[in-house]
Amino acid sequence: MAKKNSPKYRSPQPTRSTREEVAPSSSSTVAMRETIESIVIAFVLAFLFRTFQAEAFVIPTGSMSPSLLGQHKDVKCSECGYRFRTTASTEGEDRDARLARLRNPTVTHQERMQLEREIAGAEVIAGMCPMCRQTMLYRTDDLPRGLPASVDTENVVDEPSYPGDRILVNKYSFGFRDPERWEVVVFKFPGNGEMNYIKRLVGLPGEELQVYQGDIFVRPQEEGAEYKIERKPPHKVKAMLQPVHDTDYDPQILHNAGWPLRWSDATGGWQTEVESDDSNLVQRHKFVSTDAPADAPVSWLRYQHLLPDDNDWTIARRFADRGEYVGTTKEQWLAGIRPQLITDFNPYNARILRAQLMNRGPLQIEPHLLGMEWVMDLGVLMDVEIHEARGELLLDLVEAGKHFTCQIDLRTGKATLSIDGMPEFAPTAETPLSEAGEFRIQFANVDDQLMLWVNDELIPFGESNESATYNADQVFGGRENAIPQTSEDDPGDLAPVGIGARGASLTTTHLEVLRDIYYISARANDEPMRAKWSGLGYHLDYDHPDDAAELSDGTRIPPLSYERQLFSDPSTWPRFLTRHKRNFPVDEGQYFVMGDNSPESLDCRLWKRGNDPNAVPGGAYLDARLMTGDAVSVFWPHSWGSIPGLKKLPGFPNFWDMRIVR
Repeated sequence: MAKKNSPKYRSPQPTRSTREEVAPSSSSTVAMRETIESIVIAFVLAFLFRTFQAEAFVIPTGSMSPSLLGQHKDVKCSECGYRFRTTASTEGEDRDARLARLRNPTVTHQERMQLEREIAGAEVIAGMCPMCRQTMLYRTDDLPRGLPASVDTENVVDEPSYPGDRILVNKYSFGFRDPERWEVVVFKFPGNGEMNYIKRLVGLPGEELQVYQGDIFVRPQEEGAEYKIERKPPHKVKAMLQPVHDTDYDPQILHNAGWPLRWSDATGGWQTEVESDDSNLVQRHKFVSTDAPADAPVSWLRYQHLLPDDNDWTIARRFADRGEYVGTTKEQWLAGIRPQLITDFNPYNARILRAQLMNRGPLQIEPHLLGMEWVMDLGVLMDVEIHEARGELLLDLVEAGKHFTCQIDLRTGKATLSIDGMPEFAPTAETPLSEAGEFRIQFANVDDQLMLWVNDELIPFGESNESATYNADQVFGGRENAIPQTSEDDPGDLAPVGIGARGASLTTTHLEVLRDIYYISARANDEPMRAKWSGLGYHLDYDHPDDAAELSDGTRIPPLSYERQLFSDPSTWPRFLTRHKRNFPVDEGQYFVMGDNSPESLDCRLWKRGNDPNAVPGGAYLDARLMTGDAVSVFWPHSWGSIPGLKKLPGFPNFWDMRIVR
């Protein structure tokens, strides 16, 4: 079975006639003329829009990634074929400024050497695929000898840097209405009125905002008012969920060496078929059973977050080359594999600069760029072929040890939601899953709300889906108690996504695990952590892992033994009880904005008073007078660089990446 071939998953590839030298025909000449005419018309329209209603902006940084992209590398993984982007902002304006200074004849020899070192050090030379987690080289020049065996050095492509997304901004929409929460807005940066910034609006005038456990809470600015979680509308949730894993991108090289599949039959009853498709695997998970009584046990297919690291890739590559395990045995290797918690890893941030090697660091992604926050809000997306309209299909998401389940009766199409320990929570809805056929199903637990889509249509549980919301304080006996859980009887958050069946006949394919955006709770006066090799600062949502911590009941939490221990060792999980709450008042005439790429977003959380060029004169808020407008669409993504009859045409857009800003 072929993999999905939509633009979301597959980069458009030039045909043979495009790549090779082909004389332009008369039709290609016409096409070129029409393209040039279209570009001229686009510029004229852009000028008119700018004058009267709208204006075009270029995204400079990746603070809104993956929704919007700054200067970046657009990469196709050499092993699994997954398309992803990595930031290249260091190769942008700062690098250009250094190059301009380098051309100045008055620069001294010492200054020239320093500038050349800084320019070289700013090059992004490698990144990490979010699906198969291999470290990928982006450059072929000036690389050191003896690169680690975990790195594929035979299929390296020099990856160019592309400019940020060009977006269209409606400058006058807020003249007729107030900005709405969760909108993507453009504004003048308070520290520099000539700079345009773009963020997501999360806080409104007259309220106090709290960032906690990755979510947004608000309350009125009045004594005795309580914080309540702000739930994103379902269409925003669907647009903002980020990929964690996709079965279409499991590389064959790992599987051949014995690496386990992330989805496995947990209780018996599922049949997994694995075939080869190019360099990847095609997976089908079948469940065929006779009618079972209502109290028969459910058969579960469960996801574990099994992430290969550099050592695992070294073993797999050596096995592919030699057909044997070097330095270990298969049993020893597999015995060391441990499932992990799902984190806020964003491949956009996972880059290696040449400066890291120049400073004698390894060709390895800095540990903090692999995601340092446990994400509780998850989703699952899959294709299901129902062979017969009988039995039940169940979708299960685990959060802090509690199971949030959607049970669908395939005879009637009735869906029922349930939560561990809350028998009174049982909202129902009607779905089209009452007959044989093929369906696209998505289930999510985000912002204390359960959501179900069938064929991209929301299935509402009550009006506006209000029956599917729940109170996390009731579920967990206090929201602060929501930390990861696991046991011998229930793997819990180490197997956080499940697909169940009872008495059904069906096949699932194209399984995807998704996660919500995690907003890190930080403020300007928090002391940042320092990266291991680069020394760059970053913020954490919990007490410093190198320090011992003490809980309110006097329990002492020892420091971590290594950077990533928190995500695979349950004994360290009480540290999540130290997650911070950061409160921000938003007065009248003010807004609060944050970036979707929270680990690398300079937003209201980190703005401070003072005369610093990067500071806000007043504090952690956006003055309403600085609001420019709302982002409408990405109207001119970077070019793929070729059209029929021409090898390259700079500026020719990639139409597949044009999109409405959500």
